[in-house]
Amino acid sequence: MDKLSFNIFPNVNFIDLCMYQFGHEQCEPGHSFGPATRNHYLFHYVLSGTGTLMADNAKGITQTYNIKSGQGFLIFPGQINTYIADDKLPWEYIWIEFDGLRVKESLTTTELTKNNPVYHTHSKDIREKLVEEMLYITRHLRITVSPDWAYVPFSGLSDAVSQIIKTRSRWENE
Repeated sequence: MDKLSFNIFPNVNFIDLCMYQFGHEQCEPGHSFGPATRNHYLFHYVLSGTGTLMADNAKGITQTYNIKSGQGFLIFPGQINTYIADDKLPWEYIWIEFDGLRVKESLTTTELTKNNPVYHTHSKDIREKLVEEMLYITRHLRITVSPDWAYVPFSGLSDAVSQIIKTRSRWENE
């Protein structure tokens, strides 16, 4: 049985960057999702284990990527994809689904594209900060009816997306 926790985030207060859902899952061997498409950007970060992502590139041709602990992957809106946990060492991952008016523009400063959806960093500090922000979102935030509830998850999302952009920036090695 999968160990799964997720929340849908019905926030419309932020238009530049908005979270739609987030979650954390320890998958069973061979667990899969898809083929499917998303309406928004969906970023998974693998905490442990391995798995496979199959996603259409910019030309609509399905590519296969082996993803392991310490890596992540970005699914783009409208991109057909399937992801599968390894049979012997299934992955545990955290995810955030987000979108907004400035997201596409921000992602152009990274190397993450439909042709290159795999995230990895050689910086231990950036990796730890990303995991810290994403785990905070998935472990501590729950939907409430408080008028201030949106600001805490937005801050965590903003920090997490900032780490993704910082890691894969085209200027990282300059």
